[in-house]
Amino acid sequence: MNETLVLSSSPANGVRVLAFNRPTKRNALSQSLIVELLTELEAASNDDTVRAIVITGNDTFFCGLQLAAGADIKEIAALDAEAARKCRYLENLCHGLANVRKPLIAAVEGMALGGGFEVALACDMIFASKSARFGLPEISIGLIPGAAGTQRLTSAMGKFKAMQVVLLGEQIEASQAHANGLVADVFEPGSVLENAVKAASKLAAMSPTALSLAKEAICRADQLGRDDEFERSLYYHAFGTADKREGISAFLEKRKPTWNMQ
Repeated sequence: MNETLVLSSSPANGVRVLAFNRPTKRNALSQSLIVELLTELEAASNDDTVRAIVITGNDTFFCGLQLAAGADIKEIAALDAEAARKCRYLENLCHGLANVRKPLIAAVEGMALGGGFEVALACDMIFASKSARFGLPEISIGLIPGAAGTQRLTSAMGKFKAMQVVLLGEQIEASQAHANGLVADVFEPGSVLENAVKAASKLAAMSPTALSLAKEAICRADQLGRDDEFERSLYYHAFGTADKREGISAFLEKRKPTWNMQ
């Protein structure tokens, strides 16, 4: 039974919600929490009734410790360079999040720091409370982000802002994150999860094949820069899918489409 992750889902709207649940540790990532998160993400990925996934925390903390690394500091303290490399610390988190082909939305209330911020950055959209704050404070304990935070933040906000956030350990307010294109939308405190689930429900009503292909194309551009040919290859692939045929037929017949669940 999960003790650090709370699950809920609604087969009717195709949304699975995963909520961090380590209130005494401010939802800091531990290896056991990472394993639980990745296990549930894999299960959701393989569940045809799940079409979109929301990751959230509580009203005060999405995930992360103030002035710490967003991971369990006791676990970090026990690792030296050799041990970290040997256990490939955080590598499983990076790969596990990247392997999710279904839409991922981070619903952030309060603090998203260190590894918690990196989890949000790995999602496809970030919805945030007006009171939310983001940061990568690893520099304050002699470390740097280790779950692709430097790479994704630079891609999202540019070199100079990334330098300010990472090297100075400064936090980003939700309004600033939204203005810089990091956060998709900002809501009143207490309403972020509700709005994230609404957006996820809209995604769940769309073609899962097309969503997967579009996500792959955008992620490719984010990682490698503009690649028109790769996008076009996915576009042509979409022409041969059952979802394309159903979508066009439904449009012409003026009815709602019934998407392929495979």
